[in-house]
Amino acid sequence: MDIQFPIQPRPPGARKKSVAERSRLGDFRPPVTHGYLKSFDGTKLFYSTEGLGKPLIFCYGLVCSSLHWTYQIEHFRQGYKTIWFDYRGHHNSEVPANLKTLTLENIARDLRILLDELQVEKPVLLGHSMGVNVVLEFYRQNPDRVAGMVLANGTAQRPLETLFRNNALQAGFHLLKALHDKSPELVSAFWKLNKRNPISRTLIGLGGFNPHLTPQEDIELYVDQVADMDPAILINLIQNYDSYDATAWLHTVPVPALVLAGEQDRIIPLEQQELLRQLLPISRLEVIHHGSHCPQMDLPELVNLKIEQFLKDLSYDPEPIPTTETASQSIE
Repeated sequence: MDIQFPIQPRPPGARKKSVAERSRLGDFRPPVTHGYLKSFDGTKLFYSTEGLGKPLIFCYGLVCSSLHWTYQIEHFRQGYKTIWFDYRGHHNSEVPANLKTLTLENIARDLRILLDELQVEKPVLLGHSMGVNVVLEFYRQNPDRVAGMVLANGTAQRPLETLFRNNALQAGFHLLKALHDKSPELVSAFWKLNKRNPISRTLIGLGGFNPHLTPQEDIELYVDQVADMDPAILINLIQNYDSYDATAWLHTVPVPALVLAGEQDRIIPLEQQELLRQLLPISRLEVIHHGSHCPQMDLPELVNLKIEQFLKDLSYDPEPIPTTETASQSIE
């Protein structure tokens, strides 16, 4: 049976490359490959690689997508092999037969299987929001497989306890779960109705982004992606996510880490990034001024510079961009 690949699996984002960037790259087009693999329980997972060089693994957040790292993938694929995959139940990947397998532990297992498939030994991993926990859990399971970590806008401990600097959403989540257990069809219908609700769309945009910096088209696309997802995936995953706590062992991690924070993050408070920096022995904190919960989308050029400096300090160097002259020399 032929496998049908999505036409554009990674949203390119609404921002356009600057004239200077287009001039620097010239006609260079990094190679792009897409694929599927079966995980330990038979769930089919979609993955994508872009570019050549040392591997960078991008992990997105809860019911998010590669859109949240699209400006970093677009930038770093010029000198690195950028790799991302859709989590089980997300977008181009299959929904697992058993929704109880939607756990951080299993997503980290999926990632290990993917890296084995691609013969990637010791990459730098980048996680945003819940992706921070995916990266941390991958390290916990595979401590010898991580060269460095970029941890953006995440928390090492139960997120609902500190979301918006209070624990009110814990009660809201438990109510949502109880309603879904009783009538999943009703909750799903109400969930999809909110796709066209301007108040809901505005609140999601204001909560997760700086609307003065992130293009409105990107915010609208994200809201559509959330509305199109089955709420059962969110409920099962957040139930596991909210029980995750790595604070007891982070002090034992000898891997360099860059902790990124949005100064105006309303979802995961800045204090949680400060706690990560304090617990991780080899780490530094970079606060992105005017950044929201998604500073990598608000101010991508600045965030890219911070990541570039971190990779340079790791001696995790990029491949040079091929030019007409170097290409002709390699042929000779």
